[in-house]
Amino acid sequence: MSHIILPTAFLPPLARLRTFSGAHVSASLRSLRDFYWPSVPSRLTVPVRKASTRIHDQSVPDSGYASAEEDDDDDEEEGEEESVGLTDEDEDILRADPLERAFAIKWITGFISRSDVWIEDTLDEAEAETRRDLVEEAAQIVSAFAGDDETECAVTRSFEFNGSVEVELNDAPLSSEDHTSVGLQSWASSILLAEKMCASPGTFGLDKSWPLRVLELGAGTGLLSIVVAKLVEAPTIVATDYHPDVLANLSANVQTNFPCSSSVIDVRRFDWESPDFGHPMDTPFDIILAADVIYHAKHAEWIKGCIERLLASDGTFWLMIPLRSTGRHEGMDHTVEAVFPESETASGLVVLEKKTIGRQGGVGRADEGGYKLFKIGWAI
Repeated sequence: MSHIILPTAFLPPLARLRTFSGAHVSASLRSLRDFYWPSVPSRLTVPVRKASTRIHDQSVPDSGYASAEEDDDDDEEEGEEESVGLTDEDEDILRADPLERAFAIKWITGFISRSDVWIEDTLDEAEAETRRDLVEEAAQIVSAFAGDDETECAVTRSFEFNGSVEVELNDAPLSSEDHTSVGLQSWASSILLAEKMCASPGTFGLDKSWPLRVLELGAGTGLLSIVVAKLVEAPTIVATDYHPDVLANLSANVQTNFPCSSSVIDVRRFDWESPDFGHPMDTPFDIILAADVIYHAKHAEWIKGCIERLLASDGTFWLMIPLRSTGRHEGMDHTVEAVFPESETASGLVVLEKKTIGRQGGVGRADEGGYKLFKIGWAI
């Protein structure tokens, strides 16, 4: 069993770059090289997924992770380096993780853009020369990433849930320049929630006799919305996301799964921070779904503000999030618990039920220790 440290944990905040010596930055660049291009390559060395997979395939290198959206200019404390015990296969999965990769590329390009000031900050000529050499090394790393990116391609993934619900999705490569495009791929939280919904529709209120209004926040590839459309008769489904590339891929996935009907799922842009509650968001929803949408400290707060406007008085908000053991997104489940209190002690929107789900074989990132499913509604 070996140990590995993720780029989101070992790369220092660029807002404090001027305080770091050449030796500090050199160590970070060396760690980055060792992470992506180890001297003794693991069994899988190219972070590319090409084969279609089904939910129970052991080969699924699925990631439950969302992006490193934190602004590098924030005056945040540098995180402690943490490591987790991993197998060689786990290390390969982490190296293939598009979110860690997007964060690393964002960091290295940001470092280069700020390097002039960093070099000028030292009066020691030897240190200045070291820093100039490190900028050249950083440029080489960017080129190495670009070379790897040429091999990345979209992949069609096929899922079968409960023996009867079949879904086909296009997972597009993430943009190395834009880390907010995480919805281009299907993450473990949505896969596991979809599996549970198919196994027991009644548990999630999908067995009602009246037409349901269902909303998905951060829909990404649209897995949950598509599953609901296949489970429920004549529902109104609105699938939302923010990034234009994600919305385009989402619309394409809806068309793939419902080629004879373009009105089964209404795809809409929706910004949690600055929400537009015009049509079709002007009528409350019976069920709101979200999976792996909390990857910034403010997200739970923004989402709560939206749910307060969008959830019907007898409606339910189902939220599934991964429990991550390392990196900047460790403990994001606590931000949910901070804004949605337990039902026994509060009014308004509260957690009605909470369940921890163990990691499933073949699904999810290596740094995900499990998942937490929240059932949220109005306090009685």
